[in-house]
Amino acid sequence: MLSASSPGSALSPAQQRHFDTFGFITLRQLFTSNEVATLREEYEAELTRLYADAPFEESSRHWAVMLSERTPLFASLLEDERFCAVAEQLYGEDVVGMQTDANRYVGDTGWHADHMADPNRDVYGVKFSMYLDTVGADSGALRIVPGSQRRAFHEQVAETLQHTDLAIDQVPAHVCVSEPGDVVAFDMRCWHASSGGSDGRRMCTCVFYSKPQGAKQQAAARERAEGARNTPRHFGRPDGELYPASWLANRGNSPRRARWIGYLEEYGYLERESA
Repeated sequence: MLSASSPGSALSPAQQRHFDTFGFITLRQLFTSNEVATLREEYEAELTRLYADAPFEESSRHWAVMLSERTPLFASLLEDERFCAVAEQLYGEDVVGMQTDANRYVGDTGWHADHMADPNRDVYGVKFSMYLDTVGADSGALRIVPGSQRRAFHEQVAETLQHTDLAIDQVPAHVCVSEPGDVVAFDMRCWHASSGGSDGRRMCTCVFYSKPQGAKQQAAARERAEGARNTPRHFGRPDGELYPASWLANRGNSPRRARWIGYLEEYGYLERESA
């Protein structure tokens, strides 16, 4: 698999061709060993704090936003050139940095795509996934059906999955074997899954959306925001915040972040849930 061209750089022409063709690319050792250690420390401290009243028991997934002042390295990743420069290269300079999160998974993850339920209204983007432990084919590595970001093939795969009883590991797919420090970037329209992972496996993501174009995409973006506001409640934390005040304050006056916050306000991500 192609490696990252150099820290802080966008994709090389060969890497972009790979992503455009197959819908994903693995960027090897994007993080240093010291950064991996810090990510692990922030991950454990934040999930332990947020779920102090419901410690992990290998029965339900834990999820956390990682944009607060308590998790400074995680909170910096959306604006880290290793991520945002790639997202801008793939989807344009108006791409929107949406979220950085941490997950403690339970069991297999079935085949799904994050977008393209309605291709005419879709707002697509790129998800950067990073595991804090070694994962392979039998231990929960991300599996991706190459090329399934393309509408015709995406719909063919959907039809096949609907009408067959194939096990997760029987579906032809690329297994993104990953070591700590590696990052897998994939188009969220791709069909993806994982199989054989241990309960409690640690996976984190950075997510960027393309900017909605036209009334249909804008309406879809507002519907997606409504669902996103309920994410903390869905994961057992009804009082949890989707965007911490410290991140929204944008004390460094980042033009990128200011633009992203404007998008979040416009499409309803920052509205409070009704009681």
